[in-house]
Amino acid sequence: MVPARSRRVRSTNRPTAQERPNFAQAFDPNNNAFGFLRLILATLVIFSHSFSLGGFGIDRLEAFTKGRYTIGLASVAMFFVLSGFLVCRSAAASRSVPRFLWHRFLRIFPAYWVCLIVCGCVIAPLMAFAEFGTLTRVFSAPWNSSQSFMIGNAGLFHLNGFSLGGILFIRPTSIADLLAHNPVHRTINGSLWTLPFEVSCYLAVAALATVGVLRRARFVLFGLFAGLWCLDAFDWFNPDGFWRCFPYPGMKQLVMLCLFFSAGCVCFLYRERIPHSTAIFVTSLVALGGSLPLGVFGLIAPIAMTYAFLWLAFALPFGRFDRKGDFSYGTYIYAFPVQQGMALLRIQEKGFGLYFVSSLLLTAVLAFLSYRLIEAPCLRLKTVRMSSFRRRAGSSAARLTERFPTQPAEPAIPKESGSTVGVQAVNVVFLR
Repeated sequence: MVPARSRRVRSTNRPTAQERPNFAQAFDPNNNAFGFLRLILATLVIFSHSFSLGGFGIDRLEAFTKGRYTIGLASVAMFFVLSGFLVCRSAAASRSVPRFLWHRFLRIFPAYWVCLIVCGCVIAPLMAFAEFGTLTRVFSAPWNSSQSFMIGNAGLFHLNGFSLGGILFIRPTSIADLLAHNPVHRTINGSLWTLPFEVSCYLAVAALATVGVLRRARFVLFGLFAGLWCLDAFDWFNPDGFWRCFPYPGMKQLVMLCLFFSAGCVCFLYRERIPHSTAIFVTSLVALGGSLPLGVFGLIAPIAMTYAFLWLAFALPFGRFDRKGDFSYGTYIYAFPVQQGMALLRIQEKGFGLYFVSSLLLTAVLAFLSYRLIEAPCLRLKTVRMSSFRRRAGSSAARLTERFPTQPAEPAIPKESGSTVGVQAVNVVFLR
């Protein structure tokens, strides 16, 4: 008996997860390229700022988009995508919203406060000495002294007329009228303007986590992303009409940055539905390149650039790049004053390359010190629990009691009426 000839049956099954993984399978919290890309983004911000702060004109992306985007602004947008993805993950996994906010506080504020002090007490006096021959001028200015710069911006948010721009914008931005002859006048640290917007996004995520949106109603984030994309598209095509509808300084920046932050949040919440595909990655790059001559970069970037960035974060082989530390935050917050100082010394007259490289190297030194001396020690407090504080307070109280034992209370002496006289005991109380 001759066996029947087998026929090749065409499989109708979809590709397996190993052949075409999604973002959930491609993302490894302990092995990804986020640290590498963070530092690349911070370096691109320095590169982009070198054009304006050094007086070299505008970068290529700014020329293509007619001033709507720069390489630095696109890099900041990717910072917000990264923050949206990781912060949303942190909020979803956090045991409590206060602990989540504590982690965000440690990441932003300690290094930021030290940066304000360094700018006000070190960099500004050196600039004053180079420009006017005195170190103390910055402390005696009538309204924009170093003290006002540090104290006025310490809280990130302001109440300047209760307007959106008044709340979110860094003020004052100048110290003692320094840098009046620089290509970018009188601005000490222009990179800090994004931090109030980022902290606002953190607070929004905390509010959404409190009401359970991140766990039970993720479609709300998708709807928020869609609404912000529509507002950003409206501003892209009709900026005058957008201003007439929303005549608030800072509204354009708020919409754009929150759009990219929400894009990162959506990619995390829907990570099991987003394929990690090389074909989609290449298509995203082609779409971004084609959007520049067509004048629709602002519409394509929130989707295509977000996908391409996260694809790279999961695919690049730099999983242990930041094992020695994450120096991107320090690079970002110190680069602008360093570049302004270089411009004050006229380093840009030696050429763009020397100006950029010298600014990058000096910024790297400050970023290293910031991480080692401020950021890393503060980030170790993320794992501290309140119970450990209580145990330490209890042990301290026990040691103090052993060293200074309290006298036992005397027995009550009965009076003739049969009542007792209470003897007050002295207790050691520790404020926790």
